[in-house]
Amino acid sequence: MKIDPKQYEKVIVYGIGQYYESIKTELFQYVKPNFLCDRKWDNDAPEMYDGIPILRRENLDQLGKILVIITTGVPWTGDSIKEDLKNLGDTTMIHVNEIVHRYSYLDGKSLKEHCKEGSYQDSWGNRIDFDSTIPDTIAIVFYGKNNRLQIGRNVVVGELTVSFGNEGVCVIGDRSEVIGGYFAVSGAKLKIGRDSLISTKVLIQNHDGHHIFDLETHKRINYPRDIIIGDRVWIGYRAVLLAGAKIGRGSIVGANAVTSGRFGENQIIAGCPAKVIREGVCWSKDNTDYFNYDYLEERT
Repeated sequence: MKIDPKQYEKVIVYGIGQYYESIKTELFQYVKPNFLCDRKWDNDAPEMYDGIPILRRENLDQLGKILVIITTGVPWTGDSIKEDLKNLGDTTMIHVNEIVHRYSYLDGKSLKEHCKEGSYQDSWGNRIDFDSTIPDTIAIVFYGKNNRLQIGRNVVVGELTVSFGNEGVCVIGDRSEVIGGYFAVSGAKLKIGRDSLISTKVLIQNHDGHHIFDLETHKRINYPRDIIIGDRVWIGYRAVLLAGAKIGRGSIVGANAVTSGRFGENQIIAGCPAKVIREGVCWSKDNTDYFNYDYLEERT
């Protein structure tokens, strides 16, 4: 979105938290705010922050025609801020992502329409490689930089969101099927092999979302780690795979299993934390609603 700050008497940045800290360098290349504002400063506000004067919310309506740039990382906080400001007079409100374009939301349908050569890349170094068989129903969200998504041929998706932070890689193998899932990828790789089946409400994330530190050494102990899922793996309903998980070829992860562990081929893995409950198995996609085979050889 193109804006001209000169059209406004004052420019206010509203919402001074983690997302502001992560994006302020890029924001200040586009605009220099007159004030910063945040609810946390209603009762006890410093005079300045980042060299910019602090303005209490109660004084916003005294500034005339203003531009408010909302710098929050989650939609519900942004909606709450807009509710706070809805009664202000001559006010334009936009989200910082509309200025710096860091956040982007894409889906399979739009990628096929706008990226005819099967490759998408943005100014933040995020890339998607796909072909004409990419499902319309896959959603991709980039919050950060230098991420890559590679989608194989004939992948089937009921509902799937792949959410990227920074420096993440996600590879979804040919002919894999995701009925319903959420993949969170940042700082490491998530690789799903060919012909795999992922059930409903499955969560796979190669990072924890927040930092954990050792109290004695103050050193971080939960860095992102690769998740590797082999070919022809079946992941059951509400399973959770966390940083470091490795599931061998042909294995089955049971419903509600939770693991960051490493497992071999042709195993059934179940429980929380998950463990091997049977070895030497294989599975087929034949639906037991329709078929009831006694032996592997009965499959047509």
